[in-house]
Amino acid sequence: MLTIKLITENTDAVIRGLEKKHFKGAKESIDKVLELNDKRRIAQNQLDKNLAEVNATSKSIGQLMKEGKKEEAEAGRTSQMRALLRDGDYGGCLALAPQTEPDDEQALLLALAAAQCALHALEAERFAAAQQLARQALSWNEASLYGHAQVRLEMLRVLARCAEQTDGDAEAAFAAYRAAYTELQPAVPYHLCMARYQLIQEHLPAAEHEIWSISDLPEASRAEYLILRGRLACKKEQYETAAEYLRQADALGPLPKLLERELCQSMELASRELQDYKTAYEYAARQLKL
Repeated sequence: MLTIKLITENTDAVIRGLEKKHFKGAKESIDKVLELNDKRRIAQNQLDKNLAEVNATSKSIGQLMKEGKKEEAEAGRTSQMRALLRDGDYGGCLALAPQTEPDDEQALLLALAAAQCALHALEAERFAAAQQLARQALSWNEASLYGHAQVRLEMLRVLARCAEQTDGDAEAAFAAYRAAYTELQPAVPYHLCMARYQLIQEHLPAAEHEIWSISDLPEASRAEYLILRGRLACKKEQYETAAEYLRQADALGPLPKLLERELCQSMELASRELQDYKTAYEYAARQLKL
């Protein structure tokens, strides 16, 4: 069994061993493993540093509270929360949430951190965690004088996507998202989300209307757009067209797990209907690895 310790300490020997076993691209694969391990180590070091700072801040806050210096303690808490949010340590920021009601700035910082955690949980298909974090983000965002409309909209979208994937009340979740959109009008994410909902409900003309309502497609949304076009074509039994859209989406590079699963399911269906069983098997196998 190859361990990271063995690969790191005996890189050349490991590559030679793999090449003897006719492992294709042995050197490139090992180089990639080492590169990812370096990134993991850097990230772990930063995480450890942030955790130490969180612990130190927590102790400092506790001591100041004991001394009756509440304002100074809360100012230190807020400053550290800002730093952690800026560094992308959203979990560390949440760990500093006060036991009592946060002030306006703290509530906004916590809402932003919880929102990022909710989005990550959704991408990882941890729907229960995503729902809990999204609801907490909405609560903090609402409590803050500086509450942000975009945070509210994004978290309602997360709840809608989670309801779609679980036994939640999808109709109510999508209705709440629709109402928030009407207030803010961020066109592309709204139309993609509602197109997906109409596909689930088998309302194909409505789904097609949502897709064709997108006039200016950002590059970041292109893969999701193509996948939905592919799903719609499958529903209309236009399997060759569906396969073409889905291949274009797949070519755009690594996708979030939730989108990749959606792509694989649709591509498996289209390939099977086209009697391309080899491709259907390949996409079915990809789903099992997700």
